This record gives sequence, structure tokens and C-alpha cells, in this order.
Amino acid sequence: MQGWPKMMSEFQRQHPASAISGAFALIRENFVTILIFLFLGVSNENLDFLWWISGGFIVLLLLGFGSWWRFEYKIENGELHIRRGLFVRKNLYLTKDRIQVIDITAGLVQRLFGLVKVDIQTAGSSSREASIEAVSLQRAKEINRLLRGETDSSDAGESEEISETIDKPQKIFTLPGKELLIAASTSGSFGIAFSILATVFSQAEPLLDESEMYDIIIGLLPAQNDLFTIIVMVVIFAAAAWLLSFISTLLSYGDFKLEVKPDEMVISRGIFEKKRLTIPYNRIQAVHISEGIIRQPLGYASVHIESAGYGDDKGTGSIVLFPLMKRDELLLFLNDILPDYQKLHEGVRPPARAARRYMIRASVVITAITAALYWLLSLNNWVWIIPALSVYWGWLRYRDAAAALSEDVLVIRSRQLAKNTAYIKRKRIQDATISQSWIQCFRNLCTVTVHVASGDQGKSFSVTDLEAAEGRFLLKELKGHGMSYGDLQDIPAPEFTVKLPGWPHSLIGSDQAAAN
Repeated sequence: MQGWPKMMSEFQRQHPASAISGAFALIRENFVTILIFLFLGVSNENLDFLWWISGGFIVLLLLGFGSWWRFEYKIENGELHIRRGLFVRKNLYLTKDRIQVIDITAGLVQRLFGLVKVDIQTAGSSSREASIEAVSLQRAKEINRLLRGETDSSDAGESEEISETIDKPQKIFTLPGKELLIAASTSGSFGIAFSILATVFSQAEPLLDESEMYDIIIGLLPAQNDLFTIIVMVVIFAAAAWLLSFISTLLSYGDFKLEVKPDEMVISRGIFEKKRLTIPYNRIQAVHISEGIIRQPLGYASVHIESAGYGDDKGTGSIVLFPLMKRDELLLFLNDILPDYQKLHEGVRPPARAARRYMIRASVVITAITAALYWLLSLNNWVWIIPALSVYWGWLRYRDAAAALSEDVLVIRSRQLAKNTAYIKRKRIQDATISQSWIQCFRNLCTVTVHVASGDQGKSFSVTDLEAAEGRFLLKELKGHGMSYGDLQDIPAPEFTVKLPGWPHSLIGSDQAAAN
């Protein structure tokens, strides 16, 4: 082990298996385009389908091999240097003080060869820019050690003993099988799965027409009117999307484990693709709890964090800290994981006159579309249930909106489809603003928005239609005491009318009493 740092200071290539994983990555990124070409190959009698498939895979393997050959990396003096690029040579330099999160995963290809993938996350960059696709687990741990600046003792026995003490988790949380099944059944990825199926179906429709599959399916239906056929097709698509979302969530969050260590948390999850994410506490920017429209009535929620150093393919810095948990256990969980975020707060909520604005905003567009379809298509009167539900949704958004501020934590509660409660350390807030539309000015209301660093796009939290004076008070408190801010100077504290976060907290009182 002592010879590793010297070896890592010279350029090295990855395991050749990265050529295969690179080919699979190209397939995943261009899945829809590949499907289109495959369907064209099937429908074109002048092209041999097998030649079409084999030629495509040969091209992908050649591209993967070229990417593997052109990829080199080394670590010297705490700096990671990556040279990559098949046609255009790129050099990437990352110093250890810029590195915030190191993610170790094992996809299907890596696991076949006993390898792992290392993603090095920095603020403002996505993981793909600093990714080592295929190395041994031992080398991945050494890369992690060198880039995080951990010293290596000359005494091997002493080094292993110290490392074992530091790496030993203080607490371990797992996801029981029952909660995993509930999480999969109520997953918010249903919409994504539905859109994937719709895209695939739109490309496969000509092939289905030629195979007369439509006629076979319609012949199995008990009725033949167009409305019933449309409803059945929608139900079939919804069931298929739910099943796809269910399986995807099971595979993603199976074998979930959260390890709490003195300076960091380690999340590991996945059945086929093993992911291991290391999150230092000092990189956490905010914690937010999401209660979905299905999970909330069941008394469940998921816990997320925003990290300045995490960026996925879309640039977001949101990480699922725990995929599903009973709502009345949330505060105890936060007290164990992040005690600084565990406080209850006296807060404010939008005034009663703002309720009408919430309901109008939620329903006006939906009502207009429903009315147009009702008259144009002569739909049944039951269709007016949709605008009624949108009004109820607007009332829910009004009821759940609130904000609170303590000495060091800002809490914002709001709802889109899911109800979200965000805990934000005041020192982590990048920017805070209040805004007013001309209607809000007339109604003496405002919108409060705060921004935190998250991935390479940032994350914002806001609450709409607070009293203007309450919004200005929050802004004054966030800006800091003893400083001059014009009309913010002499704003009195508002009357606090709500206690946040609003979950059951009887267990917290007994837990704190026992601690005292």
C-alpha cells in the first residue's frame, strides 16, 4: 500500500472494462434515437436487421475502446489531472480543496469485472466531467483518501487502526422491506415513466399497425365505442408506467443503508447498480422534507438534502437522504443525523385574504381548458370535477404555506403537488429577496424567496402571499442586525400564528427530557 501514492503520480488508464461501460452509456444516452433506427431497420425490407444491429454495436464498442484508450488520470500533490477526449483532447485539473463529494458506484458492467466507478463532485460541475469509470475498489478507496487529504502513516498497522476507527459509523439506518415496497408503490417517478412509455409507443406505433396488434387488443374489449377505448388505453398506459416506476424504485433503493460518521454521511443503495455517496456535513446547504400527495395521507415522507458539491447529469444538487419514513419519526431522525436542524419554530402564514388568490391561480387555466373541451367535444358533466379538484388544490397550497425564522435556521413550507418543508441555515443562504406583483402591491402582500448553492444550478425556496410587513421583517432579519437597510430599519416583529414544521412532535419532548 505504501507504493500506491508514487504510482498514482503517474498517468494511468482505467480497466479495459470501461470500454464496455462507455458503450452502454452511449446506448443509454441515445436510447430513443437507437429505437427509431431499429424500427426503421425492421420496416425497411432492403436492410438486413441483423446487420443493422451488429453494425451499430461494433461502432459503439469502437467508440468505447477509443474513449478508454484516450482517457488517462493521475493524482499528484493533492491534484487530480484527467486527460480525455476521443477527437478533442481535454485536460481537467481538480485540487483537493475544490472537491466536495466523492461518489463510488458499481454498475452492472463494473460488477461483472469486480470494479467500481468513481465520481468526483465539485461545486459548479457535473459528475461526468470528473468520472473514472472502471477501477478496483482498493484503488477507488486510495483515490478517495488522496483527494480528501487524509495522511498516510508510515506504520501500516497504526494506519489501519486509525482508519478503522475513523471509518466506523456512529449510527446506521436501513430501509425495511415494508417501507421499500411503500416507497416503490408511491414513487414520484410515475410521470417520468409515463413519458418514457409514451415516447417509445410513438416510435413503435407503425410497427404495431403492421402487426395488427391494435385489432387484437380492441377485439378483446367488451365495448367498441371510442370513449371507452381511449379510457382503457389510458388505464393500460398508467398501469404500465406505475409498474415501471415500481420496479425502478425497488432496484434503485434496494439494500439502502445510511451510515453516520463524525464528519460525513455515507449513503449506499441499489440492487444491480451499487451506488455509494459520501457527503461531508460542511457541504450541506439545506434539508427539505417532501410529503407526496399519496404518501401524506399514509403518514409518510422522504428526506432530501441540498449539497453545494453534488451535480448529476441535470446539474441539480438534490440528494435523497432517506427515501421513506413515518412522519412522526422525522424530528427524531433529524435530531440523530443533523441536530442543528431539529428545532421547532414559531412562524407566520399567508393571511385569510390570500386564500382566494391561491385558489384562483390553481384553477383558472384548468377551468378555461376544461370549459373549451366541454363545449367542443360535448363531454360529460363529470368533467367539471377536474376544476373542482384544482380549487381544492389551491386551498391546500394556501393552508400549507408558512415561514419561520430562528437565530440560525430559516424554515419555509410550501406545496406544489407535494408538501415541502425546508430547513435552511442562515449562513448558507446565498441571496434573499421579497417581490411584489402589482396585484400583491394592491393587496399588501409579497413573495419571499431564498437561494442556496446546490449543484451547478442552485436551489430556491419561496412562500407566496405573506403580509408585506412580515416579508420585510424576514428580509431584515436575514440581512443581519445592526445594519442600515432604509425602510427595513424599524419594522416590528409580526404576530406568530403557526408552529413549524407542523409534524407530530410529542416524541421530541420526551426525548429531550430524557437527554436532560
